[in-house]
Amino acid sequence: MNHEDVRKLCEAQGIIALEEGVAPYVPGEDPGYVFRKELVGEMIVFWLSGEKAMKLTGPAGCGKTSLVEQFHAALRYPLLMPNTNSRTEADDLIGKVTAGTAGWGYVPGPLHVAGENGISVFTDEYNVMSAGAITSLNRAAEGNSIDIPETGERIVFNPGFRLFAAANPNDKALGFFGRNPEDASNRERFWTVEFGYPAPEEEKPLLARELIDAFGDETADRFADSMLEVAGRVRRQYMGENDAGDALEVTMSTRTLVRWAKAVSVFATVIGQGSDKNPFRMGLERALTNAAPRESREAIHEILA
Repeated sequence: MNHEDVRKLCEAQGIIALEEGVAPYVPGEDPGYVFRKELVGEMIVFWLSGEKAMKLTGPAGCGKTSLVEQFHAALRYPLLMPNTNSRTEADDLIGKVTAGTAGWGYVPGPLHVAGENGISVFTDEYNVMSAGAITSLNRAAEGNSIDIPETGERIVFNPGFRLFAAANPNDKALGFFGRNPEDASNRERFWTVEFGYPAPEEEKPLLARELIDAFGDETADRFADSMLEVAGRVRRQYMGENDAGDALEVTMSTRTLVRWAKAVSVFATVIGQGSDKNPFRMGLERALTNAAPRESREAIHEILA
């Protein structure tokens, strides 16, 4: 599905896209992005449910962030996407008193701005934030007002406000360290969707498109199948579906796969397909393994071989 398909599907459910260019903070459309129909369905049901907060959970690189961003792009709906990390505190999200050119003053945070304007806000790496920052989202997740003690102001979450959060599993076995466990009161406030990786038939066209100029239709199709087989084995070992002693510390996301295909195509064009240098290994190194721990790097190269 592309953006136009999503707009039409949403319109059929009574969700009407905004006119082009009428609102700030609207994400740009990625023309190469392909929507997974079942996940579009999840977004539509949430959108119509009246719920205010959705949490998307799953392994790294399975498309949590891109789904939220590109769904908003399709609807031309504003989405604030603040940088969040382990140092993010409640006032970074809600607002804080800071010094400016005109002296000290209160600066609204992204949650404040989104609430007052009735638009969406997205917190990536949700469970890396401090416990205080996570808890500060509880009232917003239910659409309840928040009082600002510094100004005496009350944030009222207007219709249209939605809070999205993406979280990786709190699982050291999968390489996720520093993820904070949620308490029950926070967890129950979210509409939660669990993600997996796309099916091979969904990713294959993305790879073939990158490979076709260098190799032609038939060969690009065959190479895409081989790359997807490698990706599947890497993902299974990363997820611990094989022998635990075989587990990898890195995985292959869809964006890594596409980067690998781009690199293969360029290397094959530049060095020539008859060269003794392997464009697949060279591309894989640049896209993934050069940044991987040594043991994982060697294991992935064995899979490629």
